Amino acid sequence: MTQALTPLDQVIAEAYAHDGSIEAANRVWMTLLRTTLYLPVEPSPPEDPEEAFRPLTAVVGEHVFLVAFDAPARIEDWAANHTDKIAHVTLTGRDLIAGMGETVFLALNPGMTFYKEFSPDEVKHLKKIVARLDQLKNP
Repeated sequence: MTQALTPLDQVIAEAYAHDGSIEAANRVWMTLLRTTLYLPVEPSPPEDPEEAFRPLTAVVGEHVFLVAFDAPARIEDWAANHTDKIAHVTLTGRDLIAGMGETVFLALNPGMTFYKEFSPDEVKHLKKIVARLDQLKNP
């Protein structure tokens, strides 16, 4: 299924076109933090009452990847015939980054044209941006 370009796709495409210049990377990061994301999760609630949901992850070698999409239809494309075996939660990129472990990769829109992996170093950097934004809101 062909998907229309999202604002996040557009800034990622621009960053690729500019060989990842810092200005283009900043636009990707800020757009990600403002974007509503759809996180595939296990359909049944976690046994631990402290957990609101259990995200689906992929382990490749010794790396853990958290999967997220910027459009709900993209989850359906990705999950293909397994949509009955997953659910999803909706949250902002800011909230997703704030709650991620610092050793986890973020796999944004796997299987789509503008798939982007955010390395643990990028996640750490994004966490710093979130902390700075929070400081500006609550001095």
